[in-house]
Amino acid sequence: MTCGVCEGTTGAGMHLCTRCTEGLETNLRDVESTVDALWASAARMDVGAGSVGASGHSTAPDPTNGRAYDTGRTLNVILTGWARALGDHQPHAVKAATTLLARIREVREADWAAFLHQELRDALTDCRRSMDRTAPRIFAGICPTVDDEQECGTPVYTPEGKTEARCGTCGSVWDVADWRERAMKAAGPATATAAELSRILSDPVRALVFPQNKVAVWVNRGKLMHVNEQERWLAGVLGQPVPAKRYQVRKVRNLWERAQAEAVRRRERMAA
Repeated sequence: MTCGVCEGTTGAGMHLCTRCTEGLETNLRDVESTVDALWASAARMDVGAGSVGASGHSTAPDPTNGRAYDTGRTLNVILTGWARALGDHQPHAVKAATTLLARIREVREADWAAFLHQELRDALTDCRRSMDRTAPRIFAGICPTVDDEQECGTPVYTPEGKTEARCGTCGSVWDVADWRERAMKAAGPATATAAELSRILSDPVRALVFPQNKVAVWVNRGKLMHVNEQERWLAGVLGQPVPAKRYQVRKVRNLWERAQAEAVRRRERMAA
C-alpha cells in the first residue's frame, strides 16, 4: 500500500509508513507539554512587564491571550474527534493523545490516519505560534532522512540558540550545525532570493541573522550579481510577472563568512 502522507511504500493494510508513523507518535507525545505551555500562555502567566509595540514603548498586556485559547480548543477538537473514531470518548486533548498513541497500530490501519497526521501537525504548529514568548524560528535545513529509498525533504525550522532541530514530518532529530554545513556544501549552484537567503544563511545556534539588505550592499559594491537576468527579461517581454532577483547561495555565503571574519578582526584590533 501507499502511505497517505508521503506516498511511500507501507505494509499491507497500513495507511502510514514507518517514518510517518514515528512522526505522528512524536507529535502525540508532544501534546501534553504543548498544552501545559499553551494554557500558561493563554492566561498570560508567561508574560512579564509588557510587550514592546511598533512605537518602541512598553504596553500593558491583555489579561488573556485569546489566540492561545482558540488554538488550544482546536487542538482539543481534533484529538478528541479522532479518538472517538476509535470508539474512545475522551474529553481532553492529552487523554485523547494518550489513547491514540496506545492504539497506534489501529490508527495506522484507519483510512483517516493521514488526515490525523496532517491536522495534528498543523494544530501543534498553530499552538506554538500563538504562545507569547515563542522564540523566533530560523531555517535549519532540509530533512535528509531516507526511508524506503525516499528522502523526507521537509524544510525544518528551529528556535534561535537550539543545537538540535526536529523534523515535524518524520520526527528525526539532527545536529543543527552539522546539518546546515552539509546542506551548504551540497547547495553548489543553488540560487535563492534575498528573503530566502536570510532564512537559509541565518544561524539558529549562534542566534545570527543574515540581513537581507546585505545583498543590496554587495550588489552596489560590485561584489555580487543576480543570476536570472535572462529569465527576468523574458518575463517582461511576455508580459508576465517579473520574478525576484536570485543569487548563488554559495557565493553569498562566502561573502557573509568573510564579512563576519572581518568584523571579528576589527573588534580584536579595537580591544588591543
